[in-house]
Amino acid sequence: MMKHALTGQLLIASPQMDDPRFANSVILICEHDADSAMGLIINQKTDDLDLDELATQLDIGTPKCNGDVPIHYGGPVEKSRGIVLHSTDHMIPESITIGHVAAMTANIRIISEIAGGQGPSEFIIALGHAGWSAGQLEREIKDNCWITMPYAHDLVFSCLSRNQWQDCYSRLGIATEHMSASIGHA
Repeated sequence: MMKHALTGQLLIASPQMDDPRFANSVILICEHDADSAMGLIINQKTDDLDLDELATQLDIGTPKCNGDVPIHYGGPVEKSRGIVLHSTDHMIPESITIGHVAAMTANIRIISEIAGGQGPSEFIIALGHAGWSAGQLEREIKDNCWITMPYAHDLVFSCLSRNQWQDCYSRLGIATEHMSASIGHA
């Protein structure tokens, strides 16, 4: 697999995913190379944390806007580390582009700017991320744990969708209820 082959792609958990941390998850792959892969789950919100509460915890003041925006569960690695996945219309020096599709920033400044209404137009604030060691993600894809699909901006930053996981499969033309639990290899 060539370097950065999956960067900017969506990773969709198979219906048979047996790891409860990733069941029905959609992940944007933020970095992928020969040594590792890193991504953010984009469709799992935390149960009881929104930007208002996070701003209080971070001591950045009461948000002027976006206070009711939910905080996402980005993955099981470094669960207390905040990462903002966002559109590229607002970047700070610490922002890293993800292919040509989006950016991510792990700096409290961008959260403060979002709370003040000065941040990117589209964003997901997540705690934690998903990570794979060299070859691990490729093995999981080969073992049918994941399906990949090209980046779809509307699916990543969708405010209207209640089920991004199902929407990804629908866009691929796959009916999940008809998928076999024992997919083979040709």
